[in-house]
Amino acid sequence: MDTLRISERARQWGILPYYYGWQGDLVETSPEVENAILAAMGAAQDADAPPRLRRPKLPRDPCAPPPRRAWGWSVQLYALRSSESWGIGDLADVRRFGRWSRSQGASVILLNPLGAQRPTLPYQPSPYFASSRRFRNAVFLRVEDVEGARVADIATEREEALRLNLQRTIDYDRVFELKTAALWKIFNASPRPRGLASFAAREGPALGEFARFNAQLDGRPPEFHTWLQFHLDQQVARASKEIGLITDVPVGFEPDGFDAWRFREYLAPHTRVGAPPDEFFRDGQDWGLPPLNPWKLGQARWEPFIDAMRGAGSHAAGIRLDHVMGLFRLFWIPEGMKARQGAYVQYPSRVLLSLLARESRRANAFVIGEDLGLVEPVVRRQLKKKGSLSYRLVWFEGSDPRSWPRDAVAAVGTHDLPTVAGIWTLSEPETRLHHLRQKLVEMTQLPDNAPVVDVAVEVYTQLARGRPRLVLASLEDALGVHERPNVPGTTQEFPNWRLALPVPIEQIETSDGPMRIAKAMRDARR
Repeated sequence: MDTLRISERARQWGILPYYYGWQGDLVETSPEVENAILAAMGAAQDADAPPRLRRPKLPRDPCAPPPRRAWGWSVQLYALRSSESWGIGDLADVRRFGRWSRSQGASVILLNPLGAQRPTLPYQPSPYFASSRRFRNAVFLRVEDVEGARVADIATEREEALRLNLQRTIDYDRVFELKTAALWKIFNASPRPRGLASFAAREGPALGEFARFNAQLDGRPPEFHTWLQFHLDQQVARASKEIGLITDVPVGFEPDGFDAWRFREYLAPHTRVGAPPDEFFRDGQDWGLPPLNPWKLGQARWEPFIDAMRGAGSHAAGIRLDHVMGLFRLFWIPEGMKARQGAYVQYPSRVLLSLLARESRRANAFVIGEDLGLVEPVVRRQLKKKGSLSYRLVWFEGSDPRSWPRDAVAAVGTHDLPTVAGIWTLSEPETRLHHLRQKLVEMTQLPDNAPVVDVAVEVYTQLARGRPRLVLASLEDALGVHERPNVPGTTQEFPNWRLALPVPIEQIETSDGPMRIAKAMRDARR
């Protein structure tokens, strides 16, 4: 079979024959990759044609409207600890921090994804590699706030858990063990709190399936896992009353978790999702996530996408879609191949955008699309038409924030990118990114010996004066943290998703950096 014939067949199935790399070079899809992806889609025979996609009838209305001019904090919840935390930041911590942030003029807090993890050891730390995008992670519960905690004997677990705050690296395994032990005692003391039955009824059969899936993994009854999700919902709701929460939606889910099991018929086997090489990640990225087969989404009644949106939209003021390009195309990497050998596969973007807008309006939550990396102009145009905010980062933009688009979120970086301190002091381990320091020099006009916090404050002052509707300030930048939360492509080299902030909330609320950034935002009338 010749290359041309393979390429034409691949086009019919939505496999792109090429893409333009980050340096403008044409990167062609090889016949080997096309064949592997076709097989994963179910196009095993030459004569196989793509099935007809069932497209639902949806209104053309846009997403819920974003704020006119506002600011907030970007927070890794696990890192936001207080003196009352059990070794990890929790929903009571974000409730307290939200109350303080609101008093300083902030309107929102962007949280990392809260998706549930499998109740097994070793406990998965990455919030972007969750067992489920719909249900939530039990380690974020504040144990003492659960109904029945006062009558259960959890003193031993609490005492040991509080000692975990003395170490900056989060011990997820021990946190999970201690919280589960304490919550199991509370469950046995108060298994049927008021509101549990109505919550379970609202969540429908999916909650029962999730509870039974977890019960098979940890040996505890399904009722315990339903009970955990009820209390998670309660605590998220309480936090949302203090400040608007922006929840984050990962592009996929882990291959051995609940979502992968539930939607197993609609996945493309022997492939993974990632990203091609770019300026920041020269070897490409392999995220290890199983892709949904775009030709089977109609058969699934679009539930994999709807479920993720509804989970994120519950009690949320905004929804952030990580790698929003996934609504248009995803980079598939066949089994046995490296990230840079992958190819792009198209997705039914019109349907997904309409579903996104419908769920946004249903939750009354505005939308932020993380449109970074190799993003085609047509993608941003379609997102803007649907009312989604774009992303604009200091590290990627070369212009004054006053000339950035209005319908955008302005920030310095993301969880995968260097902090201000890491670049200003050149402590960022990825030395080829040290050239970004010149951006800080040009933006702040500060001398080389300026303190890190002064640099961060000046950068966010410039963002505060810019055009974008929303500015998100990173707590890592405000506190002068050198390490970024995650270094893609690494596993053991860095403590990814495991580093707590260097000081607890009690000190953050009086720290110089956060106070000065909040003042800069108020002065800019955000």
